[in-house]
This record gives sequence, structure tokens and C-alpha cells, in this order.
Amino acid sequence: QVPSNQLELALWLEADRMGTLLETVDQVKLDNQREVVKNERRQGVDNQPYGTWVERVMGTVFPATHPYNHSVIGSMTDLSAATLADVQNFFRTYYAPNNAVVVIAGDIDVPGAKALVRKHFGAMPRGPAVPKLANMTVPVTIGREQRFVVDDALAPAPAVFVAYRVPSLRDRRAPAVGLLAGVVGSGRSSRLYDALVRKQQVATNVGGFNFGFVDGADMLVFNATGKPGASADSLEKALLGELAKLGGNFTQAELDRVRAQERFAFVNGLQTTGGFGGRADRLAEGWTYFRDPNRVNKVLGEFDRVSLADLNALARERLVPSNRVIAVYVPVKKPAATTTSGTK
Repeated sequence: QVPSNQLELALWLEADRMGTLLETVDQVKLDNQREVVKNERRQGVDNQPYGTWVERVMGTVFPATHPYNHSVIGSMTDLSAATLADVQNFFRTYYAPNNAVVVIAGDIDVPGAKALVRKHFGAMPRGPAVPKLANMTVPVTIGREQRFVVDDALAPAPAVFVAYRVPSLRDRRAPAVGLLAGVVGSGRSSRLYDALVRKQQVATNVGGFNFGFVDGADMLVFNATGKPGASADSLEKALLGELAKLGGNFTQAELDRVRAQERFAFVNGLQTTGGFGGRADRLAEGWTYFRDPNRVNKVLGEFDRVSLADLNALARERLVPSNRVIAVYVPVKKPAATTTSGTK
């Protein structure tokens, strides 16, 4: 974000990056940035409690040939293998005007802003044709329950993640997916919080959310973290027991509560100009994914159209054992510290 009187500076910087970056990228700079990304992976994945759960679960929910099977940041092997030619070819293909969306939001003069965009981007040549996306189609459900256990030396307490394959963001049922996540696992009024934290007291926190994947299928996740020293098996049994009760028996009051929360979160995000969920982001999202920048004005209506019957039908269809992946993280017991004593 920049002050309104610095809009041209920001456009010049972005145009310079798109148009001339390859003139300055060399092996030294690539190696430097490679180490930066490797450190990001260490900090966000490898050296975090439960840090590998996303890529492990995604790699099971989606087939090996599916793009969502692989994490965005990549493995250390992937990062080490990227060559200068790989990076240059990727940049030429995807970082080009014919594959870019420019959104300007805030205190601007619209005709003046458009003139500045034409000034800095207008003469930039198109890039090559962007390859078609891979086939994102997957079966409606995973087909069988899959489970794995991870011994985690960094985990202070056991944790369980249960993931389901659900309709993608472009599916008409996408709004119901987010509302289902909220009713089951989001916040202190959710079913999982009431059962596992408040009543059974086997978990210290719970969660429910979906990733918002655009094509093919999305991933809906429910998770629970136990108490230090508690049994991972008991936590898993309790979480699966509560999920087994979700046979499409939600109430109108639950739906209305979560719908109000989702509406507030969406509108509250629009109070900011930039950042995820801000006005610029929502405009770009609408055009990039739906070819409709006005989609920002349709989202609330989509939430409102979800009926109780829609919510219950989605739960009955997707929250079934044959459509889930269970990841159990077990803390590794550290050996007792030994002491030595001597005599004076």
C-alpha cells in the first residue's frame, strides 16, 4: 500500500519487475532466494509442531497426479533442483501482461489511474500462450478412510486432523462448505468446542475450516489439540465420535449464527483496501477465478441462499468415513535428563 500521491511510483515498480526482472536474475541471486525460501520452509513447516500436517493430508486427500497433491512451497529436494533456466522459463510464461490482473483500490482518480496503467504497462509485449491447467477432476469422495500417525518431536501435546473432500470454490455448494465448517468446528459456539473442550475436556482447542480450492475439489478440515501428556488415541476417539454424530441434524439457529459470522467477516475484510480479504484482493479474486470483478457484490447473497436442507445434505454426503483422511500427531517422549554428582 502506498499514499495516493505515490500511485505512479507503485505502478512503475510493478511494471519494472514484470518487464525487466530477467535482465538482472543470475545464478547468485537465484541461490540467495533459494536459501530464503528454504528458511521459510524450515520456519513454517519443518521446525513447527504439527508443521507437516497440511502437505501430508493434501498428499492423501488428492491423487498423486493432481496439482493439489503437492504443497505450494515444495520440498527441499524441489527447491534444490530448480535451475536458473527453470525460473526464467516460468517467469516468461506466467509473469506477463496476458496473464496478469492489475487492481487499484483506494483514494484514486479513476481516469488518471487508468492513464498511468497504460503509460507503464501498455508497451509491454504479451508473453507466450499460457499452458492449459491440468485436469482437476476427482471423484466426489476419496473412496476409503485413510489414517496415518506421525511421531512429532516438536509437539507439546497430541493433535488430530480429519480432512474431507468437498465441493470446490466454483461449485454452487461452496458457500455451504464454509458454513458447515463453522457450525461444526469454528469458535466457542461450535459443536466440537462444546463437546470436546467444554464438556469432555479432552481438548484444549478445536478448529473447522476449508481451504477454498478453486477447481476440482476443496478440503474441509476439523482438528483438535489435546492436553500435554494426554493420550492421542483418546483424543482421536473423542473427535471421531463427535463427527459420527453429524448425520445432517443441524438446526436453523446454528445455521443462522454461522451465517451471521461469515457475513460479518466478509464485510469486515472489505473495510481494508489491501491484504487478504481486502477490497483489492476481492476484486482480483473475482476476475481471476470467476471472470467477474463484481462478484464481490454477490457473495453475501450466496451465503443467504444456503438453506438448512442444503447444509444437512452436504453433511450427510461428505462427512462419512469413506471420505476422510485422519492424521494423528503424537509427541515424542523426551528421555529423562541425567545428572552427575561428584564429591569435594
